[in-house]
Amino acid sequence: MSDREPPGFASSTSSPAEPVAPAAPSPPPERGRPGDGDEECPWRQRADRLGVAFLDRIVEDPLPDDVAPPAPEVFRRADRLMLGTGEASILVAAPAEAAIAPIATLLADHPDLARRFALATPREIHRTLVARHAPALVRRAVHAVLDRDPLHSAARTVSSGQVVVFSILVVAWVVAVADLSRALLIAWTVFFLVIGFLRAHIAETVPAEVVHPPVDDADLPRIAVLVPLHREAEVVADLVAHLGRLDYPADRLDLRLVVEADDAATRAAAADATAGTAIEILVVPPAAPRTKPKALNFAFQCVDAPFLTVFDAEDRPDPDQLRRAVAAFAAAGPDLAVVQAALEIDHADDDRPWLVRQFELEYAMLFHGLLPWLARRDLFLPLGGTSNLFRRAALAEVGGWDPHNVTEDADVAVRLMRRGWRADVIASSTLEEAPLDLARWHAQRVRWLKGWMQTWLAHMRRPWRFHREVTPLRAASFHVVLAGQLASVFVFAPSLLIFVAQAAGLLPFLADRDFVGDVILAASILGFSTGVAGSLVLARRVADRGTPARRRRPMRLFDLLTMPAYWCLISFAAYRAFYELVSAPHRWNKTTHGLAERASDTTGDDGTPRDPASCASPTGEAMDGHPERA
Repeated sequence: MSDREPPGFASSTSSPAEPVAPAAPSPPPERGRPGDGDEECPWRQRADRLGVAFLDRIVEDPLPDDVAPPAPEVFRRADRLMLGTGEASILVAAPAEAAIAPIATLLADHPDLARRFALATPREIHRTLVARHAPALVRRAVHAVLDRDPLHSAARTVSSGQVVVFSILVVAWVVAVADLSRALLIAWTVFFLVIGFLRAHIAETVPAEVVHPPVDDADLPRIAVLVPLHREAEVVADLVAHLGRLDYPADRLDLRLVVEADDAATRAAAADATAGTAIEILVVPPAAPRTKPKALNFAFQCVDAPFLTVFDAEDRPDPDQLRRAVAAFAAAGPDLAVVQAALEIDHADDDRPWLVRQFELEYAMLFHGLLPWLARRDLFLPLGGTSNLFRRAALAEVGGWDPHNVTEDADVAVRLMRRGWRADVIASSTLEEAPLDLARWHAQRVRWLKGWMQTWLAHMRRPWRFHREVTPLRAASFHVVLAGQLASVFVFAPSLLIFVAQAAGLLPFLADRDFVGDVILAASILGFSTGVAGSLVLARRVADRGTPARRRRPMRLFDLLTMPAYWCLISFAAYRAFYELVSAPHRWNKTTHGLAERASDTTGDDGTPRDPASCASPTGEAMDGHPERA
């Protein structure tokens, strides 16, 4: 190879000395693969004008996993790639139009170079570069937290000290249930009085939504949008359509779909949907654990934007969500790590059974009540798994997401808090779907509760260290939000069953009660009433928050009064989650999409009916128990 290189290219992404097999053209490309049609056309024409080969597909063996991958910016900016070594090396490039004339002159002066020079699309060069370093990228993704902070990685479920403490608690709880002891009603009273008063207080003090001044287009930063996908072939086209509606300068958006290498159906559907767009596909080699955070860590190493956001396959974010998120960062100090948008359920009216309506109420109280209240007071803010915009530097500081934690969102929120970073909410919404039936809802809820247990246990392995790193109020809010809610769901169903049985005269519990027994019984009734009343007040308070479509739906009294039945379902799921924490701590119950009719398919942004001809195809979300990730 001549020492003189064609002008007009960025710096090389790979040295000719790398032990890489020579490139070989692939068979004809599959239909719908990115690079077909219009996208390949200009590069083919340039190759013809130069008299060199055009490679529609580059095939080479990946490098060993101990070869360090290039910096993230290289994966985005690379426009040439050296394949092979020595006399067998080939320079593959995607030159700009302005570079064609100088390259043609060079090739005319050195005709022997033509056989060692080829053109490809920028997308194909980027794909090849990621594939070349995929073993190292996936190894780093798996060990992102484990190598940096093994003490707080969910790869290990519990410490020896936690095993002892939990054994004592489990035995005490079993004895209390078997004995029908007063401890049950006391626990009932304490947890529900706290929850009830807290929710009532939040309802009275929930802050107004804040809309920050917009940032001028010229000052908008680059944002990487990461969408992990697994077995999502049915909804990829709809996802790409909604990503295309984001109101943000295209030259400052790095859109990446992250798919598994062994998920052929989703890869093919993603290739079809993204052909002719600026969206690129990152392919993650199979590796345990098969979780969403592992895929995110893989993608994190391939993007260099100063901000990045995560969406799920079924998400339909507000078009201006990214602008509002950037405005929040511009108005805040440098300690703001992440902002969270609200998540809302948008099932069509004919596809909203009782379980879905309860899910709607739960989301409304969380994203329009609790989270804004916590954010305004600078307390611990448990993030959702989607629609959060991160400052890249903050994520890099904590090592990204923990691939062994099945609620990576809650865990990364804790690790950011421990390093002094702050979280906030923005007045924007993303439309999602709820599970349509009890089996799918149960599988999803088990994963959430198991992940919260993982998170609390991981960060309580050295409790004194945790409480040195965070302020007392943040520590207290962390315990109330995570441990408090976990404890309450464990207590709720058994206490309610015993209380109802006692009231019906089916149990001799407190039958001959004394004055203390009367006080406990009265307090338990008060605790239950306060818990329900607090939730009713909060649900009613947030009824006018969110998208116009949600505000147009009146709350049903029946749904409010039957919330305790929904809480019983959560309580039952908690016991299953505890069992999985012991037996399958890293199992990720797969989330599938495309089962529900979406309200946003038939209504506009203001909630009014839309012309059916203009509706996007419906998508949905459901759960099925599966050990793989969403």
